[in-house]
Amino acid sequence: MPTFKAPIYSKVTNQKGQIEPSYSFAIQFEANEARISFVADEAISIDTLQKCIEENKQWWNAFLSQFLTVSAKLFSKPYTVDYITKIVKHVLSKHEHIELPVNVTAVPTSIQIKGGAFFVHWDYKCEPLVIDIPDFDSDDHSSATSAISADEVKELDIDDVPMDKNTTEETLELENSAMLFDKQKVKEARLKAKLAMYKAQHQLERFYERYGTDITDSESESESESESESED
Repeated sequence: MPTFKAPIYSKVTNQKGQIEPSYSFAIQFEANEARISFVADEAISIDTLQKCIEENKQWWNAFLSQFLTVSAKLFSKPYTVDYITKIVKHVLSKHEHIELPVNVTAVPTSIQIKGGAFFVHWDYKCEPLVIDIPDFDSDDHSSATSAISADEVKELDIDDVPMDKNTTEETLELENSAMLFDKQKVKEARLKAKLAMYKAQHQLERFYERYGTDITDSESESESESESESED
C-alpha cells in the first residue's frame, strides 16, 4: 500500500468566510503498487471515478484502512472505514481534452481534512484504447481456413447447385428464380399436407379415447363432401 506523509497544517477560509483548520496528507505510490483503472467512453468526471471506486471496493477499503492505521495516533478517537466513506468527497484533477475512448488509471495524491469532511484528491493517466488481436501462426491459419471451408460445404444443397458438364472446369450456376420459387411452393405444400395429416391423426386419437370408436373412411369422405358443398 502507499506511503502517507505527515500532515501539513494550515488555515483556510470556508464558503461562509470563516477560518478553519486544514490538514493535508501527501500520498506516495510506488511504481509496482496497485491502482484502479477503467475504460472511459465519455467525459471523465467525479461520477465515473466513483463508479470505478464502487467496482473496486476491496481496494478502496484497504486504502482507507491503511490510512487510518498509520494515522490513528493523530486523531482524537478511532474512526472506521464505514464512517470515513460517509463523509468522503472526491476531487479530480483537471486535464486537457482527450480523445475517447481511453484506458484511465486513477491514483489518490493527497487527503485533506477540513470542515468535518474528508477530501481525497485524485490524479489520473490516460492511454489510448487499443484492441490487439493476435496473429495466427501459418499452421493455425491453414487449419482455421480448412475448418471454415468444411462447414460451408456441409451447408450446400447439391440439388440446388447444378453442374455444367459441357466445360472442362467445374462451375456453379444459380437456378433461375422461377424454378426456385416453384420448388419452394412444392416444399410448402408438402409441409402443409404433413401438418394436416398430423392434425387429423391427433383428432382421431382424441375421438377414439373419448368415444371408444373410430371414424370410418366413408364418414370422413361424406363430411368432406358436405363441407365442400357448403363452401360452394
